Amino acid sequence: MTVPRCELRPLDAANLSDLLAVAVAETDPLEVMPPVAGEPGWNEARRRAFRAFHLARSIEAEQPVETTYVVVVGERVVGAARLEPVGRDVEIGLWLGRSHRGRDLGRTVLAELLTAARATAARRVVASTTVANVAARRLLSDRGAVLSVHGDRVDAVLDLARGR
Repeated sequence: MTVPRCELRPLDAANLSDLLAVAVAETDPLEVMPPVAGEPGWNEARRRAFRAFHLARSIEAEQPVETTYVVVVGERVVGAARLEPVGRDVEIGLWLGRSHRGRDLGRTVLAELLTAARATAARRVVASTTVANVAARRLLSDRGAVLSVHGDRVDAVLDLARGR
């Protein structure tokens, strides 16, 4: 299987609408943002909340909480990745639209995130996923992360000095 070439570009006001479009077309809201009260699905309230979430955390924040990137294949936004400082660690996150999952793109994006994390003062990368997310668990453990299960949540820790 040929892994698609991808690029991480900083999320900004110009590409936020592209990120929202792929989220609406190819994800469940709970995969890509905190819960919002109301009927399930991508209603207008969730679309506004998605925009507000990213504007407040990275794009317009005086002190950004995280660095967020859009994942671009060709010239198409297909997902998002992020780095968030947490104490002396950096937390990573990643989501891809359904049509880009299962194609080893996550492996490429994770490698890019680890390179970006190494450029910070962080010593370790941390991540959380669910027991059901077998692909994320495999991706993290293949890079050398130590996984621990807490109910339905799986936490991963990767020492940047030793991780591949």
